[in-house]
Amino acid sequence: MTLVEIREQFVKRNGRYDLVVDATDWADAGADFFIQAGSRYLDRLEEHDHSEAKKYKTLTIGDHYFIFQECRSVHNVWVTNDEYHKELEYREPSIFRAYYNEIPSGMDGGVPSYWTAALLRTHPQSSTMYVDRWQDDDYTETSKYDYEYNGILFMPPTDTAYVMWVEGLFYSKALALDADNNYWSVNHPELLIMAANYILELFNRNTEGAKDWVAGIMNIISGVGKDFVDQHAHQATNMKG
Repeated sequence: MTLVEIREQFVKRNGRYDLVVDATDWADAGADFFIQAGSRYLDRLEEHDHSEAKKYKTLTIGDHYFIFQECRSVHNVWVTNDEYHKELEYREPSIFRAYYNEIPSGMDGGVPSYWTAALLRTHPQSSTMYVDRWQDDDYTETSKYDYEYNGILFMPPTDTAYVMWVEGLFYSKALALDADNNYWSVNHPELLIMAANYILELFNRNTEGAKDWVAGIMNIISGVGKDFVDQHAHQATNMKG
């Protein structure tokens, strides 16, 4: 189902016609806030076969960081070129920074081998995000709000062009346009509608109503989780076999 179809069913089920412009084209007048929140709630509630994703970036010479959006958790980092692909090894931030304590622009380049999480938040927060700062006159900045992004640092800086990708948990596609769809709206539209109603009840401070929605959601979504576990268990059995 598309966003507009989800929106229509959401309003019809809860009777909140004030959350759409009218009952003809079902244009948004507040419903999408609850639908989007419901989608993210489901993402955090249960993993499924589309919870993980890969984010790609083409690196140029001298790159040493990668920032991206909508990532809940980074699991693995890889680089590739025409000859091979390689998985980077993770290092704790304190160990990473203690070892690579030189200004990146002054370091010898090479094949990226190690990565760590980038601390992107600055205080006070502003529209400028300092990805990394080594001294007052040598830092990397980008005009993005830090709370919108996750990121990694990697070393050594690149010596040539590579393609890097991170693997991890990402939020489902945000539903913004009427024709948009995502994992939940296509595969489990009933869960998305229920989750949107759950968020609505929370805002209405209706504790009992919210509990009822959660009970229904958990009853259905547990099957999604079981399918995910079964698939991985079956694959593990075949590998041993």
